[in-house]
Amino acid sequence: MNRLYIILAGILLVSGCEKALDTKVTWQIGDEDVWRVPELAMGVLHKAYNGISNRPDCYAENFLDAATDNAVCTQHSASVYKLGQGAMTSFNNPIGNWSTCYNMLEYVNSFLENGLSDNVLYNREDPDKDAQIKDRLRGEAYFLRAWWHFELLRMYGGKSADGKALGVPVADHYISYEEASENGMFIRPSYQATVDFICNDLDLAMELLPASYSGSDQNFGDTQIGRATSGAAAVLKSRVLLYSASPAMQDDDIVKITGMGTYEVVNPGIYQKKWELVAKQIARILTMEGFGTYVPLLPSDIADAQSESSDFAFRRYFNNNLLEANHFPPYYFGKSMTVPSHNLVKAFCAKNGFPVTDPRSGVDISGPAFDMSRLYSVMDDRFSRVIYSQGSVFGNSGTALDMSEGGRDSHGYNENATTTGYYLAKFVSTVSGMLNPVASAGSAHYNPLLRKSEVLLNYAEASNEAYGPKAVGEGSSVSAYDIIKSIRSLAGGIMSDAWLDECAGGKDTFRALIQNERRLEFAFENHRYFDMRRWLLPLDEDVCGVEITRNEDNTFSYREKVVEPRKYTVRDYYAPLPYAEISKNPNLVNNTGW
Repeated sequence: MNRLYIILAGILLVSGCEKALDTKVTWQIGDEDVWRVPELAMGVLHKAYNGISNRPDCYAENFLDAATDNAVCTQHSASVYKLGQGAMTSFNNPIGNWSTCYNMLEYVNSFLENGLSDNVLYNREDPDKDAQIKDRLRGEAYFLRAWWHFELLRMYGGKSADGKALGVPVADHYISYEEASENGMFIRPSYQATVDFICNDLDLAMELLPASYSGSDQNFGDTQIGRATSGAAAVLKSRVLLYSASPAMQDDDIVKITGMGTYEVVNPGIYQKKWELVAKQIARILTMEGFGTYVPLLPSDIADAQSESSDFAFRRYFNNNLLEANHFPPYYFGKSMTVPSHNLVKAFCAKNGFPVTDPRSGVDISGPAFDMSRLYSVMDDRFSRVIYSQGSVFGNSGTALDMSEGGRDSHGYNENATTTGYYLAKFVSTVSGMLNPVASAGSAHYNPLLRKSEVLLNYAEASNEAYGPKAVGEGSSVSAYDIIKSIRSLAGGIMSDAWLDECAGGKDTFRALIQNERRLEFAFENHRYFDMRRWLLPLDEDVCGVEITRNEDNTFSYREKVVEPRKYTVRDYYAPLPYAEISKNPNLVNNTGW
């Protein structure tokens, strides 16, 4: 944990203050100055906001889905590719965020301890307004402290060699140089204790933060949109609670890992009680204003955006073409760095509600000469929002993509092109010519970090574990079945419930269905990697694509092929704590296997 350094550019001149600061250049500004000037004080809190990436392809310009069965990375120097190839070590975690998170927490704690005192006034004329602003800022700080602790927890939370579920060292105050030098004082609390700390911060944030920002008020109006709200804190709390009940985060005397993709519930009673508690808490969030209704995420909500979706509880915004430069096909001047897998394609349902791997979907993909274009034609509405397949018209180009061998969008034609036979549609602009070097353009994008609809899926998962698929739990008016039925209808256009009813015959089959619905709903929103780890799903399955051949009669032949074997082992369910931290602090217990 590093001491806070505040870097301010330019010359500071403050006038009209009771004790006006002298004009000072950057290197003359000290901490005592920062905490007397509201703009500078608020800037410390903004540092913790700015650590949150604007773009969803924020893992060295890739989506984290490329480290899962959802996608692959075409560039083998990329961090997510290395992660999937078993390159995570205590010395080098390709997606490690330990230092970043604790640095952000130092900003937050420094602000909480100094930026809300009587020495800094955010409104000098009106003490009541000043108090209101400070309440809002305090709520933002609690939210950000919870955010960064959870970023640490979902990365490094895990089990020790003796089977105890452990969290991360809690930064509940600003860590001075003197404390930081006493390395032995920092320990890992239990996983649940870390969760309790985060949820307490989120409860405080929910009390202090406004539900929204609207109107012309300088401090609570439209100009503040993008800051944390009570709704953002509520969604994050539901996510934290969901992780806390997941099998990977239980002590061995409750849930024990038995191998890759397998585990044993040792104490079903305690395990179910935990799910019941979580379900009740998430049910209360669903009763909050603005929650409880599913809102489909449309392409125009996240790219080429004209307005902001009502589903966004916390989002980032960017207006450029950097994402397109990374993920457009090479023919359209992109690098196609993250491309969807055939595994993900097979996770979709047909319009009649059956999985496309089930012949009742209307297609039988098991035959060696099966025409994949038939498969693409029966897919539910979500498929084309996420994936470009062979023959799809790319954006507004009016031209179909050709990934067949030798086609202009194939890997054989351009070494940077897709290796799976698919391109990413979600998050990318439909303006096909935006990267043209003669007349490049940008596009307005939103990166939805917390969506209100997530609470519905979180509740469905918890409710199924606690009560079963169709039972309505305490404090709720809907069952897991009701929620999933609504999502499949509104998002996928699926009106038949035959497959849904079949899955609702038992908790295990409905759990698999919910996991798959999360996979589709949150594709490329960087959930899948952490969902697979917390549910102990098999990380080592081969990632497949399709090889496409143009026949003499201009029809196409398709062959499924392995594109990338994954080299995860059981220990990869938990990330190792950085070696440097373990070596200097003997009280930090590492996760099992490391």
